[in-house]
Amino acid sequence: MELHAPATFNGAKLLGVFDNGTSEWHEARADGIGGSEIGTILGLNRWESAFYLHHLKTGNLPQKVIDSFPADLGNILEPVIMGPLLKRQHPEWEVFTTGTYQHPTIPYLHANPDGLTQVDGEWVIVEAKTSRNYWDEVPPSYLAQVQFYMMVMGVKRAVIVGLIAMDWVEYWVEADEFEQDVMKQAAERFWLGVKNDTAPAWDGSESTYEAVRELHPDIDDTEVEIDGLHYLPAAQAAFDKAESELKQMKSEVLSSMGKAKHAYIEHDGATIRVASRQSRGGGKPFLIVKKSKLE
Repeated sequence: MELHAPATFNGAKLLGVFDNGTSEWHEARADGIGGSEIGTILGLNRWESAFYLHHLKTGNLPQKVIDSFPADLGNILEPVIMGPLLKRQHPEWEVFTTGTYQHPTIPYLHANPDGLTQVDGEWVIVEAKTSRNYWDEVPPSYLAQVQFYMMVMGVKRAVIVGLIAMDWVEYWVEADEFEQDVMKQAAERFWLGVKNDTAPAWDGSESTYEAVRELHPDIDDTEVEIDGLHYLPAAQAAFDKAESELKQMKSEVLSSMGKAKHAYIEHDGATIRVASRQSRGGGKPFLIVKKSKLE
């Protein structure tokens, strides 16, 4: 793909054209908020918390080294998705790579989309994704990501394309001024916290727990009073009870499913899938529970 990275794009300023993973790329990310981070700030990223990201931005935690097969596969497939596969679906499109852009008036908001194309004479953000699992819906963090890119670069439409469970996916997203205003406000609060070294509120994510473990790796032979956190033993007891009940339910459901791959319930005349059996590497099947949307 050819590069399209003018010095300004709808008022957004070009910061540079950086290869992923280079020191320049990391420096640009450290000095602002990118599209892949806005979902974390909004609490939409199940893998990373705002607390963790804060300590990454303030230099209290080192950059994570992502060493996983799905991540590697996504990096390998991205040029294939953006190149021949996208060309197969839309031979009329000319798709460009681009650089990292800074919002016209808010310098810490950065956009680095996978690509750009023109449809009916207007620029469109193109973002490539991969997943081995079928999407019931587009992950909210991905929707936030392309909304963020459109906001920074003054674009009205974006399209998420990719290979999802070996099927081609194409999902169009229109710019939403209300959502973008919410993002601006959340980003402003987060960035102010970075500059003031004031971490976001505690949350119940694994990412926050692991961040705290990494922030305090040493152990000395002292004691501290945790006044106000006296409910910790009760919370542990409640968790143990809930975990036991969940294991019991999962055992019952697995037994009821037999060889079936999916389990569903009927609710208000609708069929709702609640669980699936999966296996990795030919191992014993395990149960994946779909988070309930029933209220």
